This record gives sequence, structure tokens and C-alpha cells, in this order.
Amino acid sequence: MKVTITPTGEADAPVSEMILGQNIEMCLTTAHGLLSERLRNPKFVGPPHRMTGLAPEWQGASCGRGFYELTPGGGLLGTEAQLISSPAPNWNPQLHQNRVPVRAGELLELELWARAWHHPVKLRVELRPLASRAKAYDGGEIVVDKSWYARYTLALQVPRDDDEARLVVTLPEGGELWIDQLHLRPQGQPLLCREIVDEMARMRIPTLRFPGGIVVNAYNWRHGTGPAHLRPTMLEAAFHQNWELNYDFGLDEYLDICREQGITPAITLNVATGTPDDAGEIAAYVAAYYQRAGAEPPLVYWHVANHPYAPTTAHMTPAMYADVLQTFVPAVKARYPRSRVIGVMSAAGLTAEHDDWKEALFANAALIDVVQVQLYGGCDPNDAPDVQLQTVTETLVNFEGQMRAFLAEIKRRGADWTLGVAEWNWWLQASHWDGRAFEEPPTVLHGLFIAGMFHRYAALAPGFEVAHFYNLVNCMGILNHRGADVEITDAVEIFKLYRSALPGRLVPLRVVADADPHLDVLCLEDDHARWLFLVNRALADPAHVTLAGFPHHAAETTCLQGDSPIGAFTRREITGIADGAIEVPSMSIVRLKLPKEG
Repeated sequence: MKVTITPTGEADAPVSEMILGQNIEMCLTTAHGLLSERLRNPKFVGPPHRMTGLAPEWQGASCGRGFYELTPGGGLLGTEAQLISSPAPNWNPQLHQNRVPVRAGELLELELWARAWHHPVKLRVELRPLASRAKAYDGGEIVVDKSWYARYTLALQVPRDDDEARLVVTLPEGGELWIDQLHLRPQGQPLLCREIVDEMARMRIPTLRFPGGIVVNAYNWRHGTGPAHLRPTMLEAAFHQNWELNYDFGLDEYLDICREQGITPAITLNVATGTPDDAGEIAAYVAAYYQRAGAEPPLVYWHVANHPYAPTTAHMTPAMYADVLQTFVPAVKARYPRSRVIGVMSAAGLTAEHDDWKEALFANAALIDVVQVQLYGGCDPNDAPDVQLQTVTETLVNFEGQMRAFLAEIKRRGADWTLGVAEWNWWLQASHWDGRAFEEPPTVLHGLFIAGMFHRYAALAPGFEVAHFYNLVNCMGILNHRGADVEITDAVEIFKLYRSALPGRLVPLRVVADADPHLDVLCLEDDHARWLFLVNRALADPAHVTLAGFPHHAAETTCLQGDSPIGAFTRREITGIADGAIEVPSMSIVRLKLPKEG
């Protein structure tokens, strides 16, 4: 395939960095990925085991020694607390959890919230190998001597890697106490996973949507504020699955990260189990947060619901959504004036001649700044590789056509809107029912789709404003934290490639190919350089690209190439521009940094 690319004019339309936004949806394992916690069910959430009386994920002494009761209403939160009692001084009851992942050289901190009953209780805490007779890695003693819930800590040194370590708590002298929560974290990481937060900073995320997603329909933002040890963990009702809502990463932590990393907040309003008063109060809380921090309140995007046109727990008619806009939006803007309001609709309605939902938006046009849809492309993972790649191309072309048509309709009807995408991703196999926590590792297909969507967003400038990729951490995430390990996927590197060029201005191009092109081209310009992105979605054929009218000297070249559509990318070296041409490998994403002047 031979392609000639020529700039046809000066850079004009501004392209916002907001097209590189992210989602963190607080369902399933997303909170676990953000937190530094190594234990499962550290807050002893019930129900109790019907035989042992222990909270899920916890075990007691074998052969029935000791007495355990998960006491309703006995904890700090008014929820359960784990009672441990010794029938006799020499019974030495214990509490333990297996499959605790640890790494050599770590210094872990155990945090215990407990209260003694009758008299002080001595605890022996050990981190051990799984084998019952093996020597403990480390251990120490804690004396619980308060009648109220007090915080106790103990440091534990890890000598080797072990994904199946065992945390054991014993009462060597007997006694009785309630344990409200028991945490195990790397020392110096009292709540959040440092590697995840640091990598988010390196990504320079421009905007971050929180808390979802469908999960927002059951999300009470107040539970995610204040001290983390006073926050509940509870069943999550929005997905109708046996999943939990973990509020240890909540609104406070989200706002902290946004403020510290210069991220524009994007908050989804709960219009199902929330009320207009709740919306006004969260807006007031956000304003007060920045005031307490001594920071200027930034622009905030407010998403008015998550696809309530679809049959989820927030499903409603178009007239009901109009009522939501009319009641929720004024409540938010009165408390947080520096707001951009996002109304939502189905992508299927973008080009419909008459769509009731779309008409409800136009009837309330003055309340809305941005209209967002959701777009999940996908194909059968068993399709032939060339069919998979063709499906990516067709999805991108169809999406751009739909958005262009809707932008024309907005202009024709006089609405002062821009467009955006609330959630988007390539979707091969993840499901809500497969027991795999909605995981789907990003592949080359995902990466080529991601790059192609960036090109479409930029091509729609300035009418396209903001997009939020699904999902950042775990749960179809591109940053994954499981147990003791953090994985930074290829998709993260793709976001970084494009982040270098944004914000920028779109350089108009003429692209001439000798065959049906598989090459996707985008050129952006900032104050320092021109950035040319070349995405080759051909299965095997390289693209021989002639650059006419571009400077050829001092080009910096970066290339990610895939081995198969469902494989992984590798970073490879390619030769720079020679005689005004460059060869772009198949299934690759190439970025050229070029000087602005020839």
C-alpha cells in the first residue's frame, strides 16, 4: 500500500486534551485496584458463615476451638463486628486468612480496630507460609486494652515472594474481644496504591469520570467522605449481582487526586436512588472541598445520569428525563456555578429522523452544554483476523458519520452544544456473569480502536469536546492492580503517545492511496512541534508513506506494533524519514514528532 500525505492549510480547529479522559467506575474490583489493601473483607462484612459464625473470607481455629460471632450492630459503623471468645484460658482461639499476596523486601503494616471485653487481651499476629509447620515470616504482639474501638498497628517484614501467605491472629492467653476491621497494607501506603496513583500522574489524565457508570444508580456519595475507617462496604444494587460497593476510595480521594494531578472532575449524578437535593449537596460539598484546600474551584463536568434510556435501575421515559434536567441541573448550578452540564442519549438516536429522547434534549437545550453517547465496538474473538480488523474500521467510520450528522443537526436547530462520549472501548468477551470480575485484557484490536477513536474525536473538532474511556483501573481496566502486583498495559502507552500532542490544533491533510487504505492519519500542531500519527490496521501489509510538504529533518519516531489482532503490542525501532518517505508496519501505531518549520 502506497500513500501520500500532504498538509493543505494552516492548523486551525482546536483539539482539546479532554478527548483523552478516563472513567473509574466504582463497581466490582475497581476500588480494590485503587487501594493498597492486601486482605479480603477487612471490615468483616457479613453474612456470617452458618457453621463458624465468621465473616466471609475469614477462618478460625480448626477442631472447633474458640467461639466466633459476627455481631450485628456491634461495629464502628453500626454494622457487624467479629467477636472472638475463648471458652478456656488454654484454648488459644485464632483468626486467619489465606492467599495473602506479599513480595520480598516489603514492610507491611497491620492496622487493627478492636475493643476488649472484660479485661485486656493479648494478640499474637504472624505472617506465615501456607504450610502449617513452616516457620513464620514475621510476627509480633498487640495488647488490646481499651473498652472502646481503638486503632493498633504492627509492622511485618516479608522475606520472600508468596502469593499464598497466611495472616494468623491468636489469643495465646485467651480472652474476649470484638474486631471491627483488620487491614494489611505496605507501610507508607495507608489507603491508596502508590504505583497506581503515580502512573495516573505520568499519564497526565485530563478529566476523570466518577463514580460511574451503572453503579451510580446505587452510589451514595456521602459514604465516600470522611475517615476511611468509618465508611461502609455494602452490597451494590445497581447491577443485580452479588457484588459489593467499597467506599474506602470515595469522593474525598477522587477530589484529592483531581486536585493534586490537575484533573478536571467529571461527576455522574445519581438520578435513581439520589434526589435533586442530593445533587445540590454534592455540588456544595465539591465547592467547599476546594475552598478548604485553598484552591480555585475548577471547571466540573456534571453527567446527568448514566444511560437512563437503557433498561437499567435508572430507566425512564424521555419526559421523565426532561424532568430530571429541569430539577437536578438548577440544584447543581446554584451550588457550583463553574459547571458544564452533560446530557446523555443513545447513539442510535443521533441520526434518527424522530427520536423522543433527542427531542426531550432539544426541548431543554438551554440546560445542557454537552451531549454524550456511549460507544462500545466489538466483534467475535473467533472471527478471522482480517474480519476483526475490518470490523474496527467499519465501527470507526460509522461512528464518525453519526456524530457529523448530529453536529449538523445541532447547528441547524440552533442549540449551543458540543458532543462527547461518556464511555467507549472495544469489547471482545467480558460479561457480567462469567465470574471473572468483568476483566478483559487490552489487545492489539483494542489499541487500534483506541487510536482510531482519537483520530475521529480530533477530526470532529471543535464540535467534539470530551470523552471518557472505559475503564482506567481493573474491570476492563488498562491499569490493573491485583494482589501485590501492578500491570501497566499497552493501552496506557497509547494514551501517553497522544497526550504529548494535546492540546493542539488540527492540521488539514490530503491523503491519497493507491488502494483501499488501511492507514489512519492525524496531524496536530502545538506551539513547539507538529505531531503526525499513522495507524496501519492492515493485517500484514506495511504502508509506504510519502510525506509531501513536511519537514524531514530531526524527526523523533515512536512505533508500537502488534503481533496479531488479539495479541500484544511491542515497541520497536523503525527508520526515520528517508527521502521524504517512511514505512509504517502492519498493525502498528506510529508517532512522528516533527519541527514546525522545514
